[in-house]
Amino acid sequence: MSKQNSAPEGAIRPETLMSELSIKKDAYYKDLNHLKIEAQTDSEGKAYLTLEQADQVRALRSHVKKTGKRSGFYNNSIVKADDSNLAKESQATTSEIEGDVYVKPENPTDQFDVNNLMRSAAELKAYEMAVPDLVKRALADKMVWDDLPEDLQQKITDAEEAANPKYTPVSIADKLLAQSRGGS
Repeated sequence: MSKQNSAPEGAIRPETLMSELSIKKDAYYKDLNHLKIEAQTDSEGKAYLTLEQADQVRALRSHVKKTGKRSGFYNNSIVKADDSNLAKESQATTSEIEGDVYVKPENPTDQFDVNNLMRSAAELKAYEMAVPDLVKRALADKMVWDDLPEDLQQKITDAEEAANPKYTPVSIADKLLAQSRGGS
């Protein structure tokens, strides 16, 4: 049995990410190539991605789902750095940092595609609204009789008795006839 914990903490295995994103190896490797990401290897030679790299792949997949293509994907909000590039990243010039402003002061709404922005906001809200119900459904699927409070157990018992009464007209008639015939 191999050790799954030989990678650094927070590392994401390719199989895990592919499963999460419902993609095959071909799409996974094309995504890595598009993002210019090279997977790291642990002490056992197994590949993994850092959390930041995995987030880049997730963001690209989201873009691909919306547009159907990788081209046009730009994600400036995620810093592309591994440990060997940290010193280089910290030496960025002021002009490079100033050029990465999120909202332009002049005509701030011009930089947005309103339809895509509204769609993204709606998807986020739908996710926020759906997740609690999905978690409730998953919890309910895993519950057994003993997990239910007494009042709900009683409701189930009452419903079962109403659906399957102990005495039916036929059973009462049979009992009365048996008593009558037996002389009791």
